[in-house]
Amino acid sequence: MNRLRTSRAAVRAVSLAALCVVAAAVPSQRAATAQDAHGATRAAVTLVTLGTFPRALADAVERGLRAELQVDVQRMNDVPLPRAAYYAPRRRYRADRLLDHLHTLVPSGSRTRIIGMTEVDISTTKGRVLDWGVFGLGDLDGSACVISAHRLRRRARDAAHVEFRVVTTAIHEIGHTLGLEHCVEPRCVMRDAEGSITTVDTSTGHLGPECRAELDAARPLVAPTR
Repeated sequence: MNRLRTSRAAVRAVSLAALCVVAAAVPSQRAATAQDAHGATRAAVTLVTLGTFPRALADAVERGLRAELQVDVQRMNDVPLPRAAYYAPRRRYRADRLLDHLHTLVPSGSRTRIIGMTEVDISTTKGRVLDWGVFGLGDLDGSACVISAHRLRRRARDAAHVEFRVVTTAIHEIGHTLGLEHCVEPRCVMRDAEGSITTVDTSTGHLGPECRAELDAARPLVAPTR
């Protein structure tokens, strides 16, 4: 994955897509990391559909984020894809411009993260490659990220396989907004995809011990105010 510095001085971490898919065992369901018994959370996250996105996948993303990252998840009404983000030469949408649009949907000064979910193909610039197709893009320790189901559906075995990929990618990108960088822990959800879907397919879908400790130290759970 590559990183891009934005005008907001935020680092954007990218989940890169690849054409070749290597199948791997996918759990029948994501093992739950129970949220704190007293309802404590570490951040607020808003889910929003950009254009279209299956309701079942959005529901799975919400469950996955709550369970794995212990965040409070809210929904926003669907919004149209911004025309300014469309890249006509490749008939896809620029992920960096989608992030700029998502920033406008969060109140200024808000600590809420927002994740845009879409079915269209998305891309960003990687090194000398102007337009590189990706699974997702997110601000590192920032407020916005976006994921696309377009490439995550390719050569998937069934609906459960697609769901695993989508939820794993969502956790990865929100993880970036919470300050987690790429890691080298075996099968950790925060590993750099290095241009291959194989990394997603062979992930446990969970944070490794080191990333979990880093997240707990940087973003400890906070009890709800009464």
